[in-house]
Formats: sequence, structure tokens, C-alpha cells
Amino acid sequence: MGPFDLNGRNYNNFVLKKYLKEAKMIRYGISLLVFIFLMSGCATKDIREQKSKFIVIKTPEIKFADMGFVSTFDNRLNIQIYSSGEAVLSLDIYKDKICTSTFECMDKKKFNANFFNTTYYSNDTLENIFLAKPIFNGGSVKKTDRGFTQKIFLYERYDISYTVSNDDIIFIDKTNNVLIKVQNR
Repeated sequence: MGPFDLNGRNYNNFVLKKYLKEAKMIRYGISLLVFIFLMSGCATKDIREQKSKFIVIKTPEIKFADMGFVSTFDNRLNIQIYSSGEAVLSLDIYKDKICTSTFECMDKKKFNANFFNTTYYSNDTLENIFLAKPIFNGGSVKKTDRGFTQKIFLYERYDISYTVSNDDIIFIDKTNNVLIKVQNR
């Protein structure tokens, strides 16, 4: 037996193979940790609910009709409308502001003035519509077996018909030419 022989094996090859095997395991472990870190960084952790909907929004300023998502997060409501697989409109509704993919963030009163051509009684009107909740503090709500309806008429300022039936939503403001339909598909 020579000085480089370990039980009939070459000592240098034995150490080199063992070192390469350990290095491969370390590289694999590091790669796995980096992959997990990157994927967890992209994940949305605060989403509570996401529903696929057919969404129609027609105002004098905006006209969209296509499939989209209504997503509820811990701190906001997100509405996305897609056309040909690409997001054409994204609305993020926070407690005090609304941000869109086409406009900057603005307070709800200013957004309502731009989006609906009027400042509604409640700044939460758009959010309540997409959450299928009564608007205008529940004024003139009539319960139905599948939801509720609201008819709001205030002289020349509002002529609103709002219906929620089995999570299908239709909001019509005849005075300001606004239509919002949200339907399950």
C-alpha cells in the first residue's frame, strides 16, 4: 500500500468525490431556498376572496365590457377587467382613495366626480356596488328572495336603479348615464 492508497482506493479521488457530493448538496439546498424565497415574495398573502365575473362599466368617460376579477384583500378591493387576456382596467379601492391603472390615485369624492360625473352621497358607492351591499346608507332597500333592490330618485340629481340578485349586480344611474353590471359566469 502506497501513501495515497486507502483500503485499495486512491485517497485523492476519495476526498474529491466526497467534496463534490457535499458541494452538490449545498448548491441544491441554496437553490431550493432561493426559489422558495422568490416565490413567497411574489405571493399575495392578504387576499381573502377572488371571484371571476363578467363586468360591464359604461360611463361618459369609460366603457368596458369583459371578463374580470373582483378580489377582496385585507386593506382594499381590487377590480380587474381583461380583454384578450390582458388587463385593460384595474381599480384598487382603499378606505380613503381609489387607484386605477389609467389614472393616478385620488380621493373617493374626486374619483366619483370623474368616474360617475357626480359626487354621490356616499364615497363608498363604487365599493358597495362591487361588494353587492346596499348604497346610500341602505335608503329605500326592498328585500327580495334572492337579494334586494333600491330605487333612488332625488329630483334632477339622481335617478338610480340598483339590483342585487344571487350576486348578480345591476346599477343604473339614468341622470348621469352610468351602467355597472357584474355577473357570475
